[in-house]
Amino acid sequence: MGLLIALIILLASSYVLKPYVVGRFSSNATTFNYGVFFRVAGTSTYIFYAYNFSGGGVDAWIYDNYAAEFASYFRRLDLSPFYDERLWRNGQFFYTNFVAYPAAIFMIFTFDSEFGTFLLFSTICFIGLSFLFLSFRNNYYYLNEKSVLIWLFFFPALWFWTSTIGKDAFMFLGMGIMCIGISNRRLNYAYILLGLFVLYAFRPPTAYVALIALGTFFVLNLKDNTLVKMFKVALGLGIIVVLANYLSDLWGIEEFSNEQIAQLQQGTLRHNAYGGGVLDEKRGGLTSIPRGIVDVLMRPFLWEVRNPLTFASSLEINSVLLLLLWKRKSVVTFIRSSLKNRLSTFVISFVLVYTITVGLFENNIGLIARHRTIIFPFLFLMAFSEDLKIKNAFVKLRRSQIYREKFLNANLTDFRKPSK
Repeated sequence: MGLLIALIILLASSYVLKPYVVGRFSSNATTFNYGVFFRVAGTSTYIFYAYNFSGGGVDAWIYDNYAAEFASYFRRLDLSPFYDERLWRNGQFFYTNFVAYPAAIFMIFTFDSEFGTFLLFSTICFIGLSFLFLSFRNNYYYLNEKSVLIWLFFFPALWFWTSTIGKDAFMFLGMGIMCIGISNRRLNYAYILLGLFVLYAFRPPTAYVALIALGTFFVLNLKDNTLVKMFKVALGLGIIVVLANYLSDLWGIEEFSNEQIAQLQQGTLRHNAYGGGVLDEKRGGLTSIPRGIVDVLMRPFLWEVRNPLTFASSLEINSVLLLLLWKRKSVVTFIRSSLKNRLSTFVISFVLVYTITVGLFENNIGLIARHRTIIFPFLFLMAFSEDLKIKNAFVKLRRSQIYREKFLNANLTDFRKPSK
């Protein structure tokens, strides 16, 4: 019964989203339909992995205990988990503890069905990916829609890691909502703030990175006049100082130096020493940034493969790198035009800052493979943001329309000439 309810919710969500995602190209409909099917297949694959290959170490079962406890309160219409700090995991309302709230609600809807609960998290991710696609289409006229949809809906990391109780599914939802609000024509601050809230509720560090990335297009918009630019730069620097001071107090950093960053690395990396994917700890502070970028964008290397999961992660990241190399012209065009497009500025800044921070403070292949999934949609956007075939087709169509208008106007002018 619970599984059936989850399937109905997935199908209902897809029914609402389909007209918007398919758009003017009917060929997108088949891709969309298979994308819905892959949410079910992804949930089945993850459950199979959890019971047969994980060794009992999946986060879902840790969250499941808290979610089940919260669900027992909600069934009695008792909202204590929202305000009783004694029930919060690690004494925190947001972050890890917040995952238990939607999980508890999903458990109630699915009558404690594990498959149904996991599938609803996967549905949340599917909605978020659809929002991301819509934001891409709204901002890039020559976008190869079908290719982006294929990579978004079928790329393994985007349906595997999100088909379980965890933060990942809501990361895509928050990012999708926020990107819907970013447009060259007009910013929708309601969507941006709502997306930031979702990111902060489930993973505050990602929200901080997104806030920095939002500040880049706010400050670096080439369309502003000089006076507005100066005002925005001053305001942006002020926000960065306030955010830096807040994070310094939060993380116990007295000054931004190699020594302090190295000390923070030692305090955070101890949580990553598990499983078969442990990397050498980074102790060099800021000097370990280059190695961290390599860890996020290239590892695990094929010779570092130890199990099926690391093998899949290696294939994933190498396939993305090959895609970017193959579509390098589109990537170069995307970067060159970044300061003229708000979403492009945000994407480049977010990918850069996120890659640096994840590389600095994580040294476990499994965690890196999971956390870098949030940047994959943006890498796919870079690869397909300007497809030459689509651009040429639109140019030819536009030219034919111009010639047609000139021809009609010329005939109309001749027709109106007075007869001699």
